[in-house]
Amino acid sequence: MMRRLGSPRRSAVSVALVLVSLLVSLAPMRATAQRVLTADSLTFERATKLLLENNPQLRAARAEAQARGRSAKAGSLFPNPSLQVSEERTDLPGGVDDQWYTSISQLLRYPGEHRAQARSADRVQDAAAAAVEEERARLFNVLRHRYLDVVAARARVERLRSFATSIRDAADAAQARFEEGDLGTFERARMQVARAEIENDLSEAERRLRDARIELAYLLLPDSRAVLDTVQALGDLGVRGSMAYRAVSVEEEAALDVAMTRRPAVRAARSVAEARGADLDAARYRRYPSVSISAGPKRQSLPTSTTYGYTAGVSIGLPVWNGGQAAVEAEQGRRTAAQAEVEATRRRVEVEVHDAIERLDSYRERMQTISRQVLAGTDSLAPDARFVYRQGEINLFELLDAVDAAQRAALLRIDLIENYLRALYDLERAIGVGPDDAPLVIEGALNPRPGGLE
Repeated sequence: MMRRLGSPRRSAVSVALVLVSLLVSLAPMRATAQRVLTADSLTFERATKLLLENNPQLRAARAEAQARGRSAKAGSLFPNPSLQVSEERTDLPGGVDDQWYTSISQLLRYPGEHRAQARSADRVQDAAAAAVEEERARLFNVLRHRYLDVVAARARVERLRSFATSIRDAADAAQARFEEGDLGTFERARMQVARAEIENDLSEAERRLRDARIELAYLLLPDSRAVLDTVQALGDLGVRGSMAYRAVSVEEEAALDVAMTRRPAVRAARSVAEARGADLDAARYRRYPSVSISAGPKRQSLPTSTTYGYTAGVSIGLPVWNGGQAAVEAEQGRRTAAQAEVEATRRRVEVEVHDAIERLDSYRERMQTISRQVLAGTDSLAPDARFVYRQGEINLFELLDAVDAAQRAALLRIDLIENYLRALYDLERAIGVGPDDAPLVIEGALNPRPGGLE
């Protein structure tokens, strides 16, 4: 028997209702995401909080650290005892000889071995905690860079929009002069090329600003909302902050001392090396004979009587075929590798500190010489050129050269400040500054403090 299908009109209405309900269900998700990151709400402090709450890489690091720490702790616990129950039954001419044995066995550890394993577990837990701190500091540095990406891209867009307005006005005036016969074909073509270039540069800067906002949003949104549609809806994400320059000077020796003390990667490497040393001590104890003890009650039932007693024993493992030397040598290799990793980590951190300070000093000197001396007075170059052009004191090519020079100077200043701040971020990252530490800079490293490294 065939079931009667609904009418096409009724089916269309049903589909429409399903689509409406789906859109209604998605609306709260997008609205919630908008509340998380609204145009006027994202300060760097808020961004840091969202990073620590939502970033999946940080969650993975925490879970991995917990697994490593608890696994090491489980291996250091004293061995569990074992319970054994057995029966011996023998048929006799007059009945049955039934014997029951109940015993508890306990494997013993040498006190030195147990202390070594406990020490190893503590150091592994320390290393795991330091690894989480290192990942937090790394992601904090990524956040700083992405936050600055938005601010710097916005600054470039604002400057280019200003210059684009000047070029458009000049292009309109040039077109009018061309139509009146006061401007030649080559000059008009030069003006058209200049306008095309500034429009292209502005479009590229606006695209980079949109991408920077989306990249920042992906770093901060919770899992349920970090999808492309939701992130694209936040393309107009507003970020508070402006790039400001203040000279910060850091002594390299002081920075290296601080890095060797507070950098989580250094602490983690040292903790792992100490753990491997403790494992080597425990392996040496395992070369001794293993000892376990057992004891328990005994019941014997004979045809004529039932008696009770006990059993007690000591079991000693004899290292005949495996004396434990191979295990000791394996732990020696692990300890040597861990010690080498400490040295490799020290060198890597020192290179990072040195590189960051080199870049910081270089950009600080450029800011002092190029931005504040060589480019002094270029802020008014474009409006002054437009004014004298209207007065007829300069020609079109001189106007374009002046506007182009002003544009290059403005963008160069932005590049210098941006690279200076990035070097400052990377220096703090190299010495171990994380989201919970007092930084050398404030407001997301967008407003440098006027001091040095304490």
